[in-house]
Amino acid sequence: MVSSEFRLEARKKLEGKWGKVACFTLAYMLIFFVLGFIQGFFEGLFPTSMQFIWSLVVAIIELPLSFGFIISLFKLYNGEEVKAFDFLSLGFSNFKKSWGISLQTALKMIVPIILVIVSYVIIIFGMVGATTASIVGTASTAGSFGVLGIIGFILFVVSMIWATTKSYYYQLAYLVAADNPEMSSKDAVLKSEELMTNKRGKLFCLELSFIGWAILACFTLGIGYLWLLPYIQFATIAFYKFATGNSSDVKAEVVTENSNDPIQGN
Repeated sequence: MVSSEFRLEARKKLEGKWGKVACFTLAYMLIFFVLGFIQGFFEGLFPTSMQFIWSLVVAIIELPLSFGFIISLFKLYNGEEVKAFDFLSLGFSNFKKSWGISLQTALKMIVPIILVIVSYVIIIFGMVGATTASIVGTASTAGSFGVLGIIGFILFVVSMIWATTKSYYYQLAYLVAADNPEMSSKDAVLKSEELMTNKRGKLFCLELSFIGWAILACFTLGIGYLWLLPYIQFATIAFYKFATGNSSDVKAEVVTENSNDPIQGN
C-alpha cells in the first residue's frame, strides 16, 4: 500500500464522522487552551514557584491527554461509540502507561539524544572560543576553535538525522497500546519497533503527503486543523492496520476514488 491508499482508507472510515471528529479535536484543543489561559493568568499574579508548579502540572498531564485523544480516535476508527470528552477519562486511566511508553522510548533513543546534546555543546564551545580568540588576537587559536565548531555542526546534523530516523521505530507505540490495553509499556514500544522495521520510509512518505493540506489549513487561521488532525491520525491508524496485517484491501478502489484527494501518490 502507498500513501494515497492509507488516505483513502482514512476517508472511508471518516464518512459520516467528519463533524464528530471535528468536535473531538475542538474539545481536545479547548482543554489545552484553558490550561494555557490559566498558566498565563498565573504570570505576574503569583510567585515564580507557583508558576513553575503549574507549568510542571501542565507538562505532566499533557501526555496522558494526548494518549487519550489517540485512543478516542482509534475507537472511533473501529466503529465504537465515543464521546467528545472521553479522551479525559481514557487519558487519565492510562496515565502510567502513557508516561511508561515515553520513558521506554527515551531509553531507546538515549544514544542519539546524548550525541545531539554533545554536538550542541561542542558548537557553542567552538563559537565562544573562536570569538574570544579573535578578540585577543590569536588567529591560530581562533582557527582551531572554528574547526571544532564545524566538527560539532557536522556531528549535530548527523546525530539529528540518526535521532529522527530512529524515532520512527516507535511512532506506533501508542497505537499498539490503544489496540492492546493489556500490553505493558515496554512491550508496546518493542512491538512498535518490530512493526516499523523496513516500513519507516513508508510512514515518512505518508506524513509528508499531508504537507499540502497543512498549508491550506494555515490559510483558514487554523480552523482547518479540526478536520486535518483526525484525518492524519486516521491515516496513521490505517498504516498501523497495514503494518499488523489487518488492513482493508482498498487497492482496487484507489484508481477510481483517489481523485477525491488533491494530494496524489506518496
